[in-house]
Amino acid sequence: MTRSVLNFKLVAPLAAAVISINAGAQNSAQENESTLMETIVVTGQAANARSDIERQRASNKVVAVQTSEAIGELPDANVTEALQRMSGVFIARDQGEGRFVGVRGIDPNLNASTINGMSLPAPETGSRAVALDVIPSDLLASLEVFKTLTPDMSADSIGGAIEIKSINALEKDGQTYKVTIENGYGELQGENSPKIAGNYTNKFDLNGRTLGIALAASHQTRKFGSENIETDGVWEAFTALDGSEGVTAAEIEQRDYTVTRERTGLAANFDLELSQGQRIYLHSLYSDFSDEEQRQRNSYKLDEENDDPDSISATAVTWSDAALEKELKDRYEEQEILSLVLGGEHDLDKWGVEYALGFSHAEESEPHRRDTTFVQEGLQLGYTSAGKIPQMFAADASALDAASYALDELVIEDNFTDDEEVSFRLDFRRDIEVAGNPSELKFGVHERRREKTGDLNATIYDGFGDDFTLADFANGNIDYGLGTFGPGIHRGALNAFIDANIGNFEIDETDTALDSARDYVMNEDISALYVMNDIDFGRANVVYGVRYESTEFSAEGYRVAESGEPIDGAEELAEDVYVTAANYRSDYSKLFPSVNFKYDYTDNIVLRAAYTESLSRPSFGDLNPSPAAIEFDDGELEVEAGNPLLDPYEARNVDVSFEYYADALGMFSVGAFHKQIDNFVVTADVSSITDYSQYVGSLAVEEAEIFQPINGDQATLTGAELAWTRGFDNGFLLRANATFTDSEASLGLGAESGRSDKVALPSQADVVANFIVGYERDALSLRLSTAYKGERLLEVDLEDEAFDLYEDRHMQVDLSAKYRFDNGLQVFFNAVNLTDEPFYANRRGYNGQYEEYGPSYVLGVTFSSL
Repeated sequence: MTRSVLNFKLVAPLAAAVISINAGAQNSAQENESTLMETIVVTGQAANARSDIERQRASNKVVAVQTSEAIGELPDANVTEALQRMSGVFIARDQGEGRFVGVRGIDPNLNASTINGMSLPAPETGSRAVALDVIPSDLLASLEVFKTLTPDMSADSIGGAIEIKSINALEKDGQTYKVTIENGYGELQGENSPKIAGNYTNKFDLNGRTLGIALAASHQTRKFGSENIETDGVWEAFTALDGSEGVTAAEIEQRDYTVTRERTGLAANFDLELSQGQRIYLHSLYSDFSDEEQRQRNSYKLDEENDDPDSISATAVTWSDAALEKELKDRYEEQEILSLVLGGEHDLDKWGVEYALGFSHAEESEPHRRDTTFVQEGLQLGYTSAGKIPQMFAADASALDAASYALDELVIEDNFTDDEEVSFRLDFRRDIEVAGNPSELKFGVHERRREKTGDLNATIYDGFGDDFTLADFANGNIDYGLGTFGPGIHRGALNAFIDANIGNFEIDETDTALDSARDYVMNEDISALYVMNDIDFGRANVVYGVRYESTEFSAEGYRVAESGEPIDGAEELAEDVYVTAANYRSDYSKLFPSVNFKYDYTDNIVLRAAYTESLSRPSFGDLNPSPAAIEFDDGELEVEAGNPLLDPYEARNVDVSFEYYADALGMFSVGAFHKQIDNFVVTADVSSITDYSQYVGSLAVEEAEIFQPINGDQATLTGAELAWTRGFDNGFLLRANATFTDSEASLGLGAESGRSDKVALPSQADVVANFIVGYERDALSLRLSTAYKGERLLEVDLEDEAFDLYEDRHMQVDLSAKYRFDNGLQVFFNAVNLTDEPFYANRRGYNGQYEEYGPSYVLGVTFSSL
C-alpha cells in the first residue's frame, strides 16, 4: 500500500574593566550630562552583555546582536550554534550539530545570510539556505540578526537577515593575539576531536594613514557518530491475515553512523584609514568543510511480498515473506566557501559615499560515493513494541548469518555543485534638514549576478558475475544501543573488492540513465534601486523609504522519460530512456516600502514599530528543471520534480516592541509581530493534472504519484518575543528569551482530499527559548545554558492529518567553565548536550525518526594578549 505525503523542503580579559555607560536616552543631549553618566565596574560576562544590549538599543531596526566575546563564553563551535542563543532563533541539526538557522519559526530557506555585507552562496545542491556550520566561530567579530529591514538592505528575507562580520583590526587597541588549543571527546563513539585556532590584529602608521591587519585561522577534526531508527514512509491502518487490525509501517530502518568532520577557516582583513572618515578595505574569508560518513543500515522491508501482515496489535506486528537489506553508505563530501569584498567609505562634508565589489564562491563535491546493498528474502520479521523506539525482531536465525545476504546492488555517484555570485553596491548619503530636524537622505544601486550549477552522476550496478554474500565482507556485529543490529559491512574489504572487479559488473542502463540526467544551470540576476530618509526628532527616529528589485531568472535542465517508443526530438540515453533539453525563464519586479519608528519614551524606555515588505525566492531544489527521481514499474509511476516557474514568496510584516533598559546592567523587552505571506510554496501530488507522457512516453500508467512544488494559498504567522537580562553585584548574570508563534497555511487541496486544508506553517517552531545562568568572580567564569525548541511540522499526510510528521520538542543543556590567569592564559572546559537529548520525530506517537548522539566534552587552553 502507498500513501500520498507532502514533504516540505524548506530542512575579555578577566580583570575588571571600568566601563562608562550612558544611562539616559541617546538623543537627550539637552539634559545635564552628569545625570546621564555613571561608572560601573563589571567583569567579562557583564561587559559583553552590556555591549550587546547597547548595540541593540542604538539600532534603528529590530535586531539581536552577539559580539565575538559573548560567543566565546559558550561552547559553540560554529556560526549556527552561536546563533541559537539569540532571541527568536532556532537551528536545524544534522548528526547533533547545528547546520541551518531559522528565525521566528520561519524555514531557513526564507532567511538571508551575508558576510561583511555581501550575500553568502549555498554549496548544497538544492538549498538556498547556507549551512553556517562551515564557518568557525573563531573568525567572527559579531553576529547580527535583523528582524526588520530598511530599504538599503536586500529584500530577500521573510524570516530574518543574518549578518556575519569577521574581525577588523581598526576596532582593536593596537596589537592583539589569541591562540586556542583544545581536544573534544564524544561519549557515544569514544573518539577524540582536536582543534587549534588563533587570530592576530595590529595597526600600522603609514605617514599619517593607519593600516589595520586582522588575520584568523581555525582547524578542527571532529570524530563522532549517532544511532538511529526511522520509518521510511508513513504509518497506516492494516487488517492482518488473522483478522486483527492495527496501524503499522511497511519499512523501518536501523542506522549506525560513524562521522569525521573537518573544518578549516581562514580570514584576512585589511583596512586602510586614509584620514578621518576616509577608509578603503579588503575583507576575505575562506572556509573548507569536509564530512566523511559511513552509515551501516538495516532496512526491514516488511511488505516486500505480501500486502498484509500475519498479525497486528497496537504495539506489535509480524510479517512473512519479508526482506532484510543491509547497506553501507561510504561517502566523502567537501564544501568550500570563499568571500572577497573590496570597498571604501568616504565622508565628503555633507555628502558621503560607500561602495563595495564582492565575489562569493561556494562549491560542494561528493566524489566516488558508494552505496552497496545486500539482501535476504523470505524472512519472518516485525517488531515487539512500537512507539518512539520500535524493537525489531527476526524470527529466522539466518537474519544474523552474514552468508545468507546476497550482494544485490551497487550505486556509485559523483556529484558536484557550484554556486557563484558577483555583486556591486554604490550608496550615497546626504545630510539634510526636514522641518528643522537633522536627517540623512540615502540612495543607491545594488547589482547581483548569481549562477548555480549541478553536475549529478550515478552508475547503478545490479549484476556481479558470481554469487557474492555479506560473509565475504563481514565486519562483525555492530555495536548498536537501540536494538539488535547483527553483522555489518567491512568498508576496506568491500572497497578492495569493488576496485579489483568493477570492470566485470553489469550496469543497469535504464536506472543509470534516469538517475544521471539531473544536471542543471540556474542564473539569477537581481538589480535594485532604493531611496530612504533617516530623520531624528529629538527623542524619536524614523527611517522610511522604498526599494525596487528586478529579478531575471533562467533555468536549463532536462526532461527525462522512460518510453517504449522513440520520442520526437529526444536523445536516447539508454534503451527506452529519452532526454530533451528544458529551458525556462521567469522575470519579475516589485516595490518594497518600509518604515521603522523608534521613540525614546523615557531615559529607560524605548518603543519601536515597523512595517516592511519582503520576499523570499524559492529554494533551488524547488526551482530545478530536471526531475530529482523517476521510478516506473508495472504501471506504477512515482516522480519527484521541481518547478522552475514558481513565483517567489511575498510578505507584509508588522512589528511593535517595548524595551526597558535599567540604569544598572539589565534590560527587558517584549514585542509582537505579524506576517502575511502570499505565494506560499507547497510540495503536492499533482498527478491528477499532469500529462504522464512527459515521464513515460506512450507507456500505460495505472497508478501515479507525482510530487512537485506549487504556489499555494496565503499563510499567516503571528508571534510574540520576550527577552530579559539582569546582572547582579555578586557576579551572577541571568539572560532569558522566548519567542511564541502561531501560524496557519492553506494547502489548497479541495474538499475531496478528505483532510483539513489548514496546517501550521511548515518548519515553524511554536516556541523557541533560551535560558543562561552566568557566574563570574575573580578568575573563575561559569555559564550554564539551555536552548529549547518546540514542536514543529515537517511533513503532511495528504489523506489523514493524524499521520502528519512532527519533530518533537528539543531541549539541550550545555556548560562552559573557564579559569583565567594574570599572564593571559586561560583554561576552559565545555560540556555539550549534558542530558543526552535525542532527536525525535513522530506521527501520532509512532516513530518517524529517533536518533541519539550522546554528550561530548572539550578541554582546552587559550593564550591571549593582555
